[in-house]
Amino acid sequence: MKTLNHLRFYVGTYTDAPSTSKGIANITLDPATGELTRSEDRTSLRNPSYLTTTGDGLYSFSEISQEDGAALQFSSNIGNTFLPIAGDYPCHVDIKAPYLAVANYGSGNVSVYLLDDNGRPLHAVADLYEEGFGSNADRQAAPHAHQVTFLAHADQLAVVDLGSDRVRFYQFDNSNDRHSFQLAQSIAMPAGSGPRHLVFNHNETRAYVVCELSETLVVLTKHDGIWHITQQCELLPGVESGEAASAIRLSGDEKYLYVSCRAQNKISAFDVSGEQPIHLNAYDCHGDFPRDLTVSTDGQWLIVANQHSNNIVSFHRNHETGEIAPTGHQCSVDAPVCLVEICLMEDVG
Repeated sequence: MKTLNHLRFYVGTYTDAPSTSKGIANITLDPATGELTRSEDRTSLRNPSYLTTTGDGLYSFSEISQEDGAALQFSSNIGNTFLPIAGDYPCHVDIKAPYLAVANYGSGNVSVYLLDDNGRPLHAVADLYEEGFGSNADRQAAPHAHQVTFLAHADQLAVVDLGSDRVRFYQFDNSNDRHSFQLAQSIAMPAGSGPRHLVFNHNETRAYVVCELSETLVVLTKHDGIWHITQQCELLPGVESGEAASAIRLSGDEKYLYVSCRAQNKISAFDVSGEQPIHLNAYDCHGDFPRDLTVSTDGQWLIVANQHSNNIVSFHRNHETGEIAPTGHQCSVDAPVCLVEICLMEDVG
């Protein structure tokens, strides 16, 4: 008999001491219980802090300075490809064929690469950089690109810049091998908010932005092709900001939103099924410093990577209410900072 559908997750980590991680870890979730089991590591790589996958393979990088060898890595059945990154401390990667984009936090620029038909990165075709700074002198003295996301329904790349309090949209043209990226809109976020990551609804008419420094949720709405700020609310109402909000995820049915708050060790949940986000609850992350989280593709589970306590924890998720409950299961991974799911079909007898 075949067909027990397991869930597998690749885990990006920090490998520099005191961490003992070697690179990209591999864990499996039992869909009957939520139990997490660590498998053999996927690949060795220094500080692979963010990952993404396609049918072609697995993409990551080393989050280090350009001087120390910041590089993009593509792993596939035909081997590994490495390309140097012209930027410092890359922190996010996204793909929309024929392009791959990398956000470089330290240098503030975005590196765009051309992919071949097998998904292998060939060479850089664009370097995007905008001057800017914010009101937080300690964190915003210069641009800090923190996320890159290609839109599904438009030839655009969204860039979230924590350093200059901006969300930017670049229009790109790959006709006739032009590889042109032009700034189409630059949205000024609330001063000192430090936007970190965003998620879009399926139609890409609304975006939810988690702001790291202000620990707020900002809603962007698109009207006549232009994005506008329409809502702003606290991630943890009545709680002092720790300037450390992190990951954001939208449920597949677009009804519920989850955000990790690292300073308070909380997962904040919102009902976003209506016109305005409604705060539902804040949950203990069962660890220290929840760097990343993800909602499984079947919607049943929420998985949290706690960077400082070196553990990954599973929660069962209620489809109807959006509430989450700890399963009591966890596994150990040193300095986990990114979770990417892959569905896995296994023989079970």
